[in-house]
Amino acid sequence: MSKLFMEGFRSLKEGEPVEFTFKKSAKGLESLRVTGPGGGPCAGSERRPKGKTVLQKRKPKGDRCYNCGGLDHHAKECNLPPQPKKCHYCLSITHMVAHCPHKSPASPPSGSQGRHDVEAQPSTSASALPFHPPESSELPIRSSREASPRSKSGSPEDPAPRGPSVQKRKKT
Repeated sequence: MSKLFMEGFRSLKEGEPVEFTFKKSAKGLESLRVTGPGGGPCAGSERRPKGKTVLQKRKPKGDRCYNCGGLDHHAKECNLPPQPKKCHYCLSITHMVAHCPHKSPASPPSGSQGRHDVEAQPSTSASALPFHPPESSELPIRSSREASPRSKSGSPEDPAPRGPSVQKRKKT
C-alpha cells in the first residue's frame, strides 16, 4: 500500500513530479511513500477523475453543495448551518419524495436511478392476489430459532436479540 503525502484528495495531477521509495513484493514493485520534490506534499489534482467523459451518459451534477446548492464548494465546506432536507420532486421542505403529493403514483421521481420505494398497501381484492393454499400463505416465515413453539417464551414477540435469521419455507 502506498502512502501519498498531500492534503485533501488522494490523486496526483497528470505529469506531477514525485519522489518515492519502494520495495519488492510478490506483486512486483510497491511504492511505500510518495511525496512531492524534496519530500514536500504532492500538489494533487483539483478533483478526483470521474472516468472517461465520453462514456458518461448524464451531465455531471456532483460538483454542487448538497446543503445550499452552491456550485463553488461541497457540503463539507459549506459556511451555512445544515439546511432542512427537501423533496427531490417539488423541493418542498414539508415532506420527502416518497410522500410527495405532487407526484403521481405511476410516474417515477425525476432523476431516479433505478431505486423505487414501494410501500405495502393492504389489499381487499382477492382476485388480484395469486392463489396459495391456506396453510402456507397464512403461516409467517420464521427463522429456525423462532420455529420452536411459542410456549417457551410466553409471548408472541420475544424481546431478546437474535443472531442472523435464516428463512425456511414450509413445503406444501
